[in-house]
Amino acid sequence: MGHLTAVVLAGGRGTRLRPLTDKLAKPMLPVLNRPFLEYTLLALAHAGVERTFLALGYQPDPIIEHFGIGENVGMHLEYYIEDEPLGTSGAVRSLLPELDETFLVLNGDVTTQMDYKTMIDRHVENREYGTIAVHQVEDPSAYGLVVTDGEGFVTQFIEKPKGPNFKSDLINSGVYVLEPEILRFVPEGFSMFETDLFPKVLVSGVQLNTHKWSGYFNDMGTTENYLTLHKDLLNGQAPYVASASPLKGLNTQVDPSAKLEGSIILGDEARIEANVKLVGPLSLGAGCIVRQNSVLESSVLWDNVDVGPGSTVKNSVIGADVSLDANSSISDEILVSNS
Repeated sequence: MGHLTAVVLAGGRGTRLRPLTDKLAKPMLPVLNRPFLEYTLLALAHAGVERTFLALGYQPDPIIEHFGIGENVGMHLEYYIEDEPLGTSGAVRSLLPELDETFLVLNGDVTTQMDYKTMIDRHVENREYGTIAVHQVEDPSAYGLVVTDGEGFVTQFIEKPKGPNFKSDLINSGVYVLEPEILRFVPEGFSMFETDLFPKVLVSGVQLNTHKWSGYFNDMGTTENYLTLHKDLLNGQAPYVASASPLKGLNTQVDPSAKLEGSIILGDEARIEANVKLVGPLSLGAGCIVRQNSVLESSVLWDNVDVGPGSTVKNSVIGADVSLDANSSISDEILVSNS
């Protein structure tokens, strides 16, 4: 097998993450003060991927400007920008001239603990048209259900099945290893892997294999899951980052009277004033100011948030450049700047 290529599907509008995605593409949402997409690309590079195509649509320019040709993530990056939505398999079909051997496809909003290299090696050994990564969950109703036979081959797909009795507890976790030949089943225009391509392939008699894996899984498609991902990363329950003590950026200022408990990240130039209490898991972006007598707990603050004195923020996400008045009380909320 030659150079390994991946396609990351990152063109969606992230509507379930609004208002966080009103002005920012989902792949650029900060996770522990780094764009979420950065974690995905670093994991792919670790698995031996040498070239990745980013299929973009909504707000592509900041993504391209940040990642460039990929020198900071250990691989070569190329970009495909949709003029109109093509769906998951439609976007990959557009790259067909560039995909002349086995390639990896994954959704750009999924955090997994799976071993990409093991999946790829198993697929190459079996040489099926496609291999789908499946993950076991207790309640598959919010996902695409995958029904398999006794040997792990797919027999049926059911999108967002209704319970309480399910035909399977395996879901499509949005990672595929494919051969270029499978793309001949994709028509021009809009097409989805889950509802169009894969069911069509099964009807045509082509076998699709599965790769069952276990470990951490988070589909960062909702604000609730976005906040959960931060908590899991900071508590060491998810891959990439685990810390039991505060992590401080450059030139942070923490008043000696402030109390910091649990896993906390402070961005560059953050300032924590007198008698502040910070309780992790907690992520503060660059330039954040937490003024005296405030309490922050289990929350995510983007860059340049100014928390007024005597305020309380719990279990919330505060977007960049938001200023909170003195004695504000924020709980289970999502706040973004209107400017």
